[in-house]
Amino acid sequence: MSVLKLKLDQDQLVDDFFEDTWLAGIITQARDYQLCWQINQHLRLDFRVNNSLEINLTKNRRSFYFSVYEYQELTKSAAHYLYNNHCKAEFLLPELKNVDYIWLIKGNYYQAQDVRNLIDQCRKVEVVQLVSLLDLKDIKNKINLIF
Repeated sequence: MSVLKLKLDQDQLVDDFFEDTWLAGIITQARDYQLCWQINQHLRLDFRVNNSLEINLTKNRRSFYFSVYEYQELTKSAAHYLYNNHCKAEFLLPELKNVDYIWLIKGNYYQAQDVRNLIDQCRKVEVVQLVSLLDLKDIKNKINLIF
């Protein structure tokens, strides 16, 4: 009897997940809930923690949990996700060790100018030190962002 093995095409999975997405890196000293509250107040968004999207990575037989906050814009068919890039001494995206949070905007509603406007508004949030647009091609471990 032969055994059929199915192999997951990770490149296709990554391509599908990151279709019509924008990424921004945020540097701040604030805790995740404080940052989300400030962003919600200043940008009139509604980020909320979604424990079912929490990212679990295991390194050296230790588990690390990275919180994910979510905001769905139903009228624009867009979703916003705010990932915590730090957990103890580990990073969700090790190539971005200086970035505290990753903001992923998913959906084809937002164009480049819309994203730049959001980033400009986010820069005005009191606890935010720096916000910059990230290029997906420069991120090696982007599979870590897939939930």
